[in-house]
Amino acid sequence: MRIVRVEIVNFRGIKQLSWHPAPGTNCLVGPGDSGKTTVLDAIELAFAPRNGVTFDDTDFYAVHPKANPIAITVTIGDLPTEFLKEDKYGHYLQGWDDAAKRLEDEPDEARGLEDVLSVKLTVDHTLEGEWTLFNQRVAQGDQSLRVLGFQDRQDIAPSRLGPYADRHLGWGRQSVLNRITKGSTASRGLMAEAGRVARQEFSKDSQSLFADTIKEAKLAAERLGVPVGDRLHAMLDVQAMGLSGGGISLHDGDLPLRRLGVGSSRLFTAALQDYARAKASVALIDEVEHGLEPHRISRLLRELKKETADGKTKAQVFMTTHSPVVLQELDVDELNVVRRHPKSGAATIVPANKPYPGLDVQSQPRANPQAYLAPTILVCEGKTEVGFVRGLDDYWVSKGRLPLSTAGVVPVSGGGVDKAPVIAGYFHSLGYRIGLLLDSDRDPEDANVLNQLRSAGVSVFRWAQGHATEDHLFRDLPLASIINLIKAAAATQADEQSILDRLNRRLPAKKFAIYSDIEKAADDRDVRIALGELAKGREKNDKRERERERGWFKDISIAEWIGRKLVGPHLDELRGKFSETITEIRIWIDREQ
Repeated sequence: MRIVRVEIVNFRGIKQLSWHPAPGTNCLVGPGDSGKTTVLDAIELAFAPRNGVTFDDTDFYAVHPKANPIAITVTIGDLPTEFLKEDKYGHYLQGWDDAAKRLEDEPDEARGLEDVLSVKLTVDHTLEGEWTLFNQRVAQGDQSLRVLGFQDRQDIAPSRLGPYADRHLGWGRQSVLNRITKGSTASRGLMAEAGRVARQEFSKDSQSLFADTIKEAKLAAERLGVPVGDRLHAMLDVQAMGLSGGGISLHDGDLPLRRLGVGSSRLFTAALQDYARAKASVALIDEVEHGLEPHRISRLLRELKKETADGKTKAQVFMTTHSPVVLQELDVDELNVVRRHPKSGAATIVPANKPYPGLDVQSQPRANPQAYLAPTILVCEGKTEVGFVRGLDDYWVSKGRLPLSTAGVVPVSGGGVDKAPVIAGYFHSLGYRIGLLLDSDRDPEDANVLNQLRSAGVSVFRWAQGHATEDHLFRDLPLASIINLIKAAAATQADEQSILDRLNRRLPAKKFAIYSDIEKAADDRDVRIALGELAKGREKNDKRERERERGWFKDISIAEWIGRKLVGPHLDELRGKFSETITEIRIWIDREQ
């Protein structure tokens, strides 16, 4: 079985959603409350047994059952052969055009349409769910209502692995162990036999354990003329105790496996579910990383995506994640960005492999996995700017301002003035709120790209014309901070003589003899300008030496220190474009999401 379309109306926080998932792995990413888990819940409910689900008012959009009845429709393909028979569900088949992602009411194999069935769950204000097969003929009243048979529903129902998996390590209702027990009759027979064994074992010691109590009870009965025989004894009443599959669990020796760690329980359950999968071949996994170390996350994902001998993936997997590790393990084709409009409730799911000119989109889950997990991204030209913004954030937080994390903003490195705008455009096309911070000492090679981004709604922040971050640091900060920058340069470069030589070549009239002479001249405007240029690094002139002289503050941690200790405390003293741009960024951060 494979799910080809999911439609949700008025379910929890989602007013409306229409989505066409991919055949293999579908990982849903996005900020909190975007509806990721709601989508998984909707898929699971569409195949749930009607006597195993209860609804309440909070399941309805805006908590308004009368105005917003729930409708969940899941369309499935790759159907079992018996489903296609006319005496089964053949009269309810529809046609699926996978290329056009379009559903047609009549199947037509000659046109290349795939036979599919739509299962629809509706719930109104009575809180009673109704599960039916659905197509336009049913909707128009031309065809009678029909439900998916109970056993068929059980056979194809998706397996669900939530954050806590220990319930699957017993024979409880809907557990995976119960599913792989051969047949429902066998399962009930096992419970009956378990009850007999329990009674027999209990009776071995019950006579001595309860002898005195039984004697007193017999005397009391005789006094009141209650007829009891001589065989009065204590016996286990299994039904009164409520012995069920949930009371029987797997043990390793005397240790119940439900006492395993969270990660081990989830891996074991995932293995059982993989074994149990027959006709269903659909798995739902909420927070796939929960309880797992990175190496075990990798193992689980590889197992889920393992191909069969015919080259097809084992299962269609729907998962959610909040982990950069998961994103780095997956292909961009497997990522889907979930967005929900806070006012209208309309939700969208956009494939992250959406092509974008000038960018290998596969590079982004590896380079910037954290970007996919936040609602807002500040794409910075490079690591210097990322660290600088993070350092300012630390300073702002110390003064009681809203942290970037609370505002839902994550800064990422764009990898240079030409690449950063492309990355900003890509994430904006996926529905993220985007800011772009660039130096102004060089413009992007694409002269139109910044105007195009601005027109699309990207907020572009730039320093003063001709200035990079390093230029502003050395030109605009007070003297004490400049001296600290000079000391930091020596500490990070570990080569004072190289800095001294480069500065003397740039300012031969100054004739700096020792490194401390630079600190003494830190109030000289020409020296500051020269230091800013040197701090950026540059290409060597010799064509045989193509390497770049490393910039002084290209490390995120040192740039964080600069933002937190040298710039933040002096923001009120700064004047000009440097402070203006920082203020613009702060206003953008605080803007209503």
